[in-house]
Amino acid sequence: MVGLKIWCLQTWEPNPLDDPTARPWRTGMLAARLAQAGHEVTWWSSQFSHTSKSFRSIRPELELPYDLKLIPALGYRRHVSLARLRDHKYVADQWGAMAEAETKPDVIVASYPTIETCAAAADYGKRHGVPVLMDIRDQYPDLYWLNAPAPMRSLVRLASAGARQLAKRALGGATGITANGPEVVDWGLAYAGRARGEFDASLFMSYEPPTVSPDDADRAAEYWRELGIDDGHDQFLVTYTGMIGQTVELEPIFIAAAALAGDPRVRFVMCGGGDALEEAKSRAANLNNVLFTGWLKSPEIQRILQLSQVGLVPYRDRANFETGITNKPVEYFANSLPVVTSLRRGVLVDMIRETGAGETYANADPDSLAETLRPWIVGTTSLDGARASARLLFNENFHPDIVYGKWIELIERTARR
Repeated sequence: MVGLKIWCLQTWEPNPLDDPTARPWRTGMLAARLAQAGHEVTWWSSQFSHTSKSFRSIRPELELPYDLKLIPALGYRRHVSLARLRDHKYVADQWGAMAEAETKPDVIVASYPTIETCAAAADYGKRHGVPVLMDIRDQYPDLYWLNAPAPMRSLVRLASAGARQLAKRALGGATGITANGPEVVDWGLAYAGRARGEFDASLFMSYEPPTVSPDDADRAAEYWRELGIDDGHDQFLVTYTGMIGQTVELEPIFIAAAALAGDPRVRFVMCGGGDALEEAKSRAANLNNVLFTGWLKSPEIQRILQLSQVGLVPYRDRANFETGITNKPVEYFANSLPVVTSLRRGVLVDMIRETGAGETYANADPDSLAETLRPWIVGTTSLDGARASARLLFNENFHPDIVYGKWIELIERTARR
């Protein structure tokens, strides 16, 4: 079809201004593929990087297939803070003013959260007759009270009444709702107050490996060799890459590391940073088989995924993780890594149980992670079979050609409505 003018409104996802060599995330992949399909794409992002807690600036030397616009922001220091909520409101207001000065698009794809920017997008769409597709990534505001200590949940839910109304306004104003799992779409529709329609769809996360130059690959290999990890070692690496904060449950990992400390091949490699990193490092100080690296660049991450045997998904018991599939297991599947997850139900658990592409353990059972890993470590269960199943699962469900083919068709159809 004739090229469309498409706005992608995603304020918190990493983008090429942060690291041009990093692999693209969900919106980054969508923007690039929409441009490849002949559409005129603008990615609206915040001036403030949620991941690095620093301010971005435009880099004229970058050649991107889409236009990347920065929205003024206030910034914040902590993930959980009133300053973050103030920033979200400010960014949404700034975007609303900037959008009015632009030629209106044919369709908007808004990433949810933030609730505030999505509500602004819904309002804009209503004023200008522009269809809005809302892509749910996290189930806010529900997570405000679900992540709170049990005695505080009722109070936090009560205090979130305004956020619930804003979520209803945002999702209720969407032409269509997409998400990383069918139950998440249903969650969004409940806030929207309507039944599923022709522009609502479950679209799984996907993954494209970063482009790593030979020099960067050599430096990454040397980085891991200095830590005692390379192809020449007989090793069994259980690896996690991602945020180390309130969403992950680390205690079962420490218990498993202690139980498996007698096998020098086994190491738990934790790549990432976050509010809980220093506390986690202190807790694991006496565990020689647990390694915390902090945030790494793409070549180092790509290398450790190539060297690892298992990808770890150690989430806390939250419905937000059960109802959809986050990017983490998809990244592991793409690298032929079976997934070991603390989740006990949901679409990811169903998939790995049906295909043999992974295993589960229980946060509530202190010994279950070690017992889950042990058959692979000692060889009584075939790791090669699980690795083959992981890659097949990726190719059949999460490959970008499949996911983004469906998504682009939906966007084009929505614009034609």
